[in-house]
Amino acid sequence: MKEILTEHISTFLGLMVTGIAGFVFGRKKINAEVAGMDADNEGKEIENADKLVKLYKDALDDLAGRYEVKFKEFSTLAERKIKLLEEEINIQKRINDQLKTENTKLRTKLKEN
Repeated sequence: MKEILTEHISTFLGLMVTGIAGFVFGRKKINAEVAGMDADNEGKEIENADKLVKLYKDALDDLAGRYEVKFKEFSTLAERKIKLLEEEINIQKRINDQLKTENTKLRTKLKEN
């Protein structure tokens, strides 16, 4: 019985010593790994910020070109509308002239009658 207790106690103490030694020596390794991860994360953050700045720069550089295209589209639409309105004015003038001539004809007929 004493042998069984001694065997279990020695196994338990061996496990404890191994665990404590692993903790003490492993702590330095874990701290070094965490420091390496922090450095990697910082590098990734810088890369992401650089990519974001590049995206904004590209969007702003492209903005002038898109503005010019939209301005040209708008000016062509405005010119077309102006032409349509001028044509409509000309049509109204012709109708008005026709009505004046008809009116004068009718007046002359009325005076003749």
